[in-house]
Amino acid sequence: MRTRKKRAIYFLFFFPLLAATLISCAAKEPVFPLSTTPTSSCAADAGGGNESQSQDTKPANQLLVTVNASCLIGVSQYAPGMTHVDQTLIYPANATAEKAVNNVKALIKGTIKYQNTHIMGWGMPDPWPNPADRAPTQWSALDLRMQLAVSTGSKVVISLDEAPWWMKGALQPDGSTHPLTAAEEWASVTYSSRILDNKMDDWLKLVESVARRYMVPPYNARYFQVWNEMKGYSNPVINNYDYTDSPGNPKGPYATHGYTYMYNRVYERLMEVARSLHIPTSSVMVGGPYVFVDVWSTQNRHNASDVVGPFGALDQRSLDTIQYWMQHKVGAGFITFDSSVEDRDTGKVLTDPCLSAEVFGYITSWIRSLDPVLYPGSRTLPIWLAEWFAGPRDGQNNAAHDDAVKTCAMIKFIKAGGAVALSWGGSDDNSIDLGMYGAGGIPHPWYGTLKALTNDFPPGTPLYEATVSDPNSVVVLASDRTIVLVNKTSRKLSALVEQKQVSLGPYAVVVMNYTQK
Repeated sequence: MRTRKKRAIYFLFFFPLLAATLISCAAKEPVFPLSTTPTSSCAADAGGGNESQSQDTKPANQLLVTVNASCLIGVSQYAPGMTHVDQTLIYPANATAEKAVNNVKALIKGTIKYQNTHIMGWGMPDPWPNPADRAPTQWSALDLRMQLAVSTGSKVVISLDEAPWWMKGALQPDGSTHPLTAAEEWASVTYSSRILDNKMDDWLKLVESVARRYMVPPYNARYFQVWNEMKGYSNPVINNYDYTDSPGNPKGPYATHGYTYMYNRVYERLMEVARSLHIPTSSVMVGGPYVFVDVWSTQNRHNASDVVGPFGALDQRSLDTIQYWMQHKVGAGFITFDSSVEDRDTGKVLTDPCLSAEVFGYITSWIRSLDPVLYPGSRTLPIWLAEWFAGPRDGQNNAAHDDAVKTCAMIKFIKAGGAVALSWGGSDDNSIDLGMYGAGGIPHPWYGTLKALTNDFPPGTPLYEATVSDPNSVVVLASDRTIVLVNKTSRKLSALVEQKQVSLGPYAVVVMNYTQK
């Protein structure tokens, strides 16, 4: 976290039809730079004469929602996940806490498809604290995290970060490097430190040890994220990330190598381990660059890009990191990043939170807009949210509003072609994010919506054009059998949805089945 988240065969049959349809059914995702947004030919077809007829029979104050069954806009790749950020689910403090943990495990099972853990930090101890030891030995806590994921039916995801103190150093404003001491193992400086150039082999030995332990049964880990939010790769000398494939200066304890260099070494080592274990390398998915994409309130800020939306302007340095990594990576199984609804300079949500929550979908669409010749994988690699932070941010802790904003975020992400979205923890944080569940493992409304999205919009689900007479009030997601409606307002609304009367309470999220005509 930033310190201041049976359809496979059908899909193969369906994809050529989708591709042909999308040629005549223009996508409504933004074109970058975001100066204009093209209108969709679907809009002219949606509803057609039926919409006019319905308008004659519905009350004047009633919204009209229609689904255009002739217009496919995409195919869902969506699957939810969560990142464990503390020890509460593996070390319950007492009988009451144990009951809550069992409640949470029941919520996770069948709904949360991926569970991610960092190898160190966020509840995990240092696996190799003593540099005199020839290999890491402290596995018990990490084993429990892995067992939790397996026992609740999720796929294991491993984030390869942080690292023992003796492997790391922090680049200073004058260009020198401060190697960490044992006393600084858990100090704030550790989260602004990277692997020392001359300790890369030790880091790769740790990576290999993790892979050998957890790639095999019963864990069968196949998904790896490399590092976390570019921590330690922010260069104060140039006010930018060191994202290059430079090896730095391996002759000494310097923190000058680039992220892509470290990523490529990790990728190659993971593939070596897979081959040695007779695991197909094609099944091992490694993702990067796991950069936090900052948002600025205005394009006039120094590091703002020309990718703008209702949330503000994306930070150019974050986009540069993604582009460089995509050009210079030796391989990848997915692209991963994270972001938040607040802008960096004011710490506030600029507009309607549901509009600000579109930031994750905008970034996904921007990646998909990149030239695949220059940026291999931009159109084909799955796109993950390593973390995502969305909520009203109004201090009210309104569970219904929180549900509405999170649903808006995921609808945009799904429509943009996003795949896995890892929530940062599962519980509320008693401040700005209600999460999936609260005290006692009691689910919040968002969990119910998340479960519905998981069940009704799994990978391979066709997505159809849906229109609403007042898009400022309601957001819609539609498949061939399910419609999700989000009331973005604090007012009670009435809607006619495919000839059915639907009442939408303030900030309500409604999931309904329907039959295509």
